[in-house]
Amino acid sequence: MQHPIGLRQVLDDAPRLLPLFQERTRGLSREEKGIRPSELFFLFAAVAGFAPERIIESGRARAQSTLVLSALFPGAQIISIESDAHSPDVAVAAERLRDRSNVVARFGDSRRLLPGLVRAGDVVLIDGPKDFRAVKLALGLLRKQKPRAVFVHDLWLGSTARNFVDRSLPSAFASDAPEWVRNYSALDFTTGRAPDFPAGARIVYGATLACFPATAENYQVHLLRCALAQGLARLRTNAARFRTVREHDRPPDFTVIA
Repeated sequence: MQHPIGLRQVLDDAPRLLPLFQERTRGLSREEKGIRPSELFFLFAAVAGFAPERIIESGRARAQSTLVLSALFPGAQIISIESDAHSPDVAVAAERLRDRSNVVARFGDSRRLLPGLVRAGDVVLIDGPKDFRAVKLALGLLRKQKPRAVFVHDLWLGSTARNFVDRSLPSAFASDAPEWVRNYSALDFTTGRAPDFPAGARIVYGATLACFPATAENYQVHLLRCALAQGLARLRTNAARFRTVREHDRPPDFTVIA
């Protein structure tokens, strides 16, 4: 097992890698939707040191992250999976990627495609499916001891899936770490300046990209715990909906006026 990626290493390497990130992404077209620049720099700072030969992306949409990844890793093959071949975004993505010779586009359910596609040393970026389904997919891939790291997008601080990750996966870390937000959130603003965030505060900033580095942890146990946490979250959601329905079904209160 190679030395796992960690937040401290990413923070230490980021100042040196920032000029290269800015140089390689300068002039690229930008969509409002998609993974933020600070999040893609987070991924770049985490894995640039070992120069991955392949990056597999699940959830292409309008190809914002695909385009940036192809520029950041010109020597790597970018394999991009989109679930809906009939989405209006497909034509937009194809046009944006038409000059990118290192991108391979595929269609299908990544939960079925990824387990047979991932090779040793690959980096995986999951931007669909979401929430617990994404976490379970990441853990299933890491259980096979092939990817060097799996990144999961949209793990918002305070969400049930994120709470599980923070509680049960000590090796995972995310792009909303206060020091990362303070130093690099300015990349997300055209003015080049970010709001003044309180020092040391945990901030719900952006959609959040989480890194799951390959370690010697027991991912089978993590998967079982994740499935249990997902089931409990569903029970709580269904119970809340049931209570809401019951409240709406109650007869109105009556006031008797003498």
